[in-house]
Amino acid sequence: MFTKSSHTVISVSQAEKIAIQALTFLASEPDHMAKFMNLTGMEPADIAQTAGSSFFQAALLEHLMRDETLLLAFCGNENIDPAIIAPAHQVLSGPESS
Repeated sequence: MFTKSSHTVISVSQAEKIAIQALTFLASEPDHMAKFMNLTGMEPADIAQTAGSSFFQAALLEHLMRDETLLLAFCGNENIDPAIIAPAHQVLSGPESS
C-alpha cells in the first residue's frame, strides 16, 4: 500500500482539501490541537490568519506524518488512504523540498 505513494499524483486542490480536513480533525480533539499549537508555537489567532497558506497546510500534514497513531486515526476518520498524505505534503511544500 505505501509503495504506491511515491507514484501518487495529487493536485494542489486535493492536497489543500486534505489539509483542511486535517485542521478540522485536530480542532475536533482539544488535546491534538493543543499539541500542534505547542509544537509550532502558534496561537488560535495565528491559525485563523494562516489556515489558507500552503506553508501552514504543509505543516499540518507534516505533523500528522510525524505521529503514526495520529495519522492513522485521521485517515480512518476521514476515510483517506494514508499513502496519499506524503504526496499531498510534497505538493503543498513546493518543489524546493524535494
